[in-house]
Amino acid sequence: MGHKKLVKIDRSRTYPDFLKRSFDRTVSERYSNHPIVIRMDKPKSADQLEKIIKKGTNLEIIDNYDEQYAELLLSRYAHLYRAKYQVQTESIKKHLEAHYNGVEPWRLGSWVYYPWNNSIVHVLAQKEFEELRTVRNKDLITVSEQKKLLDFSVASFGMSVGSAGALALGITGISRRSKLIDGAVISGSNLNRIMTGIASVGKGKADIIGRQLYEMNPYSEISYFDKAKVDNINEIFNKPWSVDLVIDEIDSIDMKVRIRHEAKKQKIPVLMATELGDTVMLDVERYDLEPERELFHGIVPGIEKLLDSKLENYREWTKHAVRIIDPKNMPLKMQKSLLKIGSTIVTHPQLGSTVMITGGVLAFAVKNIALGNLIKSGRYVISLEDRILADHKTRNYKRKHKKHTKVILSSIDSM
Repeated sequence: MGHKKLVKIDRSRTYPDFLKRSFDRTVSERYSNHPIVIRMDKPKSADQLEKIIKKGTNLEIIDNYDEQYAELLLSRYAHLYRAKYQVQTESIKKHLEAHYNGVEPWRLGSWVYYPWNNSIVHVLAQKEFEELRTVRNKDLITVSEQKKLLDFSVASFGMSVGSAGALALGITGISRRSKLIDGAVISGSNLNRIMTGIASVGKGKADIIGRQLYEMNPYSEISYFDKAKVDNINEIFNKPWSVDLVIDEIDSIDMKVRIRHEAKKQKIPVLMATELGDTVMLDVERYDLEPERELFHGIVPGIEKLLDSKLENYREWTKHAVRIIDPKNMPLKMQKSLLKIGSTIVTHPQLGSTVMITGGVLAFAVKNIALGNLIKSGRYVISLEDRILADHKTRNYKRKHKKHTKVILSSIDSM
């Protein structure tokens, strides 16, 4: 579900005229995944802006530049931040006048055209915008640390669970330049774990997440790849820029192996967050510090063989996936659900609330690796059930869980 569109009929041909008129925008406009940033301090910027305005139909113009700059001023003078409104407005008047200094306000900062929602937004110049956007990060993240984080480039493989990681990085101000790798489309069932709405069904996962990142920070640089393949993995790691870290959230086992093989060669760390019911499992593989480290912590001996061959069927995929995860890390409900896949449920269950937690966990790990804080290779299991639910601490529950772990392992061995 969600890999490709299930229905490929163009229903717009059957629309009445009043629907066709609204629908009839150019394909290039509707499907562009990069905004146009017009930096007003550049030559001919006014001409470029005028051209976009004239070309657009029903274009929404959003100009809250004044409000952005006013708050930036308040953030620079911390004693004013919680002052009375009248004190705030009076205190920043002179600063505002000095900023404009006789220049027409529309000629300052940048105008950003977002083709996918037919809007053009007036924003602060890049340095000022990113200062404002991250001002509430201080001093959990210092100014010098924030610069390091913005310049730290991450490639995110897989935009289902991986979308939470990409968005968490973006909202935290990490990885201004990022790569999103996923050629699948959003399905209705994806809406339980991807932060988007029904209008996104049938659209590319990476496209939707990339657009959200650009709306968070129009000065981002996002490179899209439809799919990770044998012949493009090196390109993903290095073009149009090299990456500092890789997040693996794809389903393909053989490609997971290839990602790690490439990361070992290039000495790049790999992170993988797995949601298991209400449990998050973070795998950290520091190939930057341990280039000879075994893939997946050595849990699946000989898995490197998949560099030369693909898994034959879903049964083989299941065997490898369960061995990588290890059933003992799965909550009891998750264990039981595995035995129902293909009979009463279509695939392994996932919860959006847990996926959101994976985003925070991934952002934490990326932040600390980028800042040079030591996060050791290994597996880290964060179970809300074990921490919070009283009945999960009982001997009876632990006995049931241990028993079912054996059942899962026995089932896998017999496949």
